[in-house]
Amino acid sequence: MNSVSGNDVNNVVSNDGVNNSVSNNVVSNDTAYGVLGVAAGLGSFLGSGTILALSSTLALWREGLQLDASQVGAVSAILTFAFAIGSFCGGFIAQRLGLVRTFAIDVVVCVVALAICTIAPNFALLAAGIGLAGIAVGVDLPVSISVITHDVPDETRKTHLVSRTQVLWSAGILCPYVLALIVSPLGFLGARIVFGVLTAIALLTALWRVLDPRIARLHREAAERERAMARSSVLSTSNAGAVPAAATNRGMIDVLRSVNKRTGRPYAVMFAVIALFYVMWNLMANTINQFQTYLLVSQHASQTQAMIIGIVAAVLCVLGGVAYGRVPKGVWRDRMFWVGALAQVLAMAIMAVGGSMLFTAVAVMLFQFFCNFAGEMNAKVWTQETFPVAVSAQAQSLILGIARIPCAFASLALPSLLVPGLITVALWAFVVVALLSGVFGGMVVVLGRARVRSATVAAAATGKA
Repeated sequence: MNSVSGNDVNNVVSNDGVNNSVSNNVVSNDTAYGVLGVAAGLGSFLGSGTILALSSTLALWREGLQLDASQVGAVSAILTFAFAIGSFCGGFIAQRLGLVRTFAIDVVVCVVALAICTIAPNFALLAAGIGLAGIAVGVDLPVSISVITHDVPDETRKTHLVSRTQVLWSAGILCPYVLALIVSPLGFLGARIVFGVLTAIALLTALWRVLDPRIARLHREAAERERAMARSSVLSTSNAGAVPAAATNRGMIDVLRSVNKRTGRPYAVMFAVIALFYVMWNLMANTINQFQTYLLVSQHASQTQAMIIGIVAAVLCVLGGVAYGRVPKGVWRDRMFWVGALAQVLAMAIMAVGGSMLFTAVAVMLFQFFCNFAGEMNAKVWTQETFPVAVSAQAQSLILGIARIPCAFASLALPSLLVPGLITVALWAFVVVALLSGVFGGMVVVLGRARVRSATVAAAATGKA
């Protein structure tokens, strides 16, 4: 006979009491999931915010700290490489420290790093702070997304919350632009203010993740589900005479060597196609985000005009992310992917053909809105949907890290290519990159449809049985 606690007795006195308890729990969980989504999504905000905070204030740091050209380039490259290293290692760090513990600790490291940047009196401390910040936000990106996958059992809500993190990534692009424009009259002090505000947001995020009881409850419930599943696996496999350890403790390498039982396709195939899509898309996006101001100014826009165009484009990016997030997953999201992929190819072609401030501004705005339909958000959602929860953080880390490394090298080479005589060739090369991004992403969409069909057939067969 099952035992019943005093609280349970009170909850089951009447049917109305049971119904009210269930209803209140559903409402409470809905609120808690929303809170978790924002707390996790702020990791994405800090990631893009750190990149854009440095990009929008780099000239002020150069003047304030008397940096030479090589030091300016070094600071930017350090951030890009550090972001790549952090993204690459995030899943493996989470595997060793624990996903929830890494989720809490990493953002504290981010607070310290951004604070160092804020008060940096010289190049050495600025470089150290920006490098540590890059590693911290790089680690947090796959970890925060995997925490959503880990803590949220409902597939539809999980996808919605992962999509919401991309809206906060877009907001992280917009806010430093606006803040840098507001504080630009203050000169070098303005650069410190931008990083000071980012430090304060990181501190609030750290406190929120650690102290909010709703987030702690979701962590506990997820851990309880894992233990229940492990016990169920032990019982079922013991009855069958099998050893469950190999099935329950598989690492990333084991998963990549195996086949998805629902689809009959190797996990390695999906990993490779998602990674190739994200590499191509990220090369294109990194060029737009890091060098759009440079391109506009080189095409006779003033610094203020370039900043305003950047702000408008960032607003469009946020709106595009919101629009995408409101569409449920399924056939309509697949259609949005094709629209987004085509729009990005068109944006790159407009930039390559135009060669003027107006054409570049139109291309940037077109890209920033539609990149939400066929870009980073897709890669994140696809990864979380494809791989088992136990290795989703590692899969996300590998894909993010693999994509960031070529972007880091591209950041070093692009300033030498975006000059008269070479710029046209470079921009047409990005049209090809956009096409390849669409091709590889389209392959993921097609494979995803096959996965859904296989799951439907398997469910139907089980029902008949």
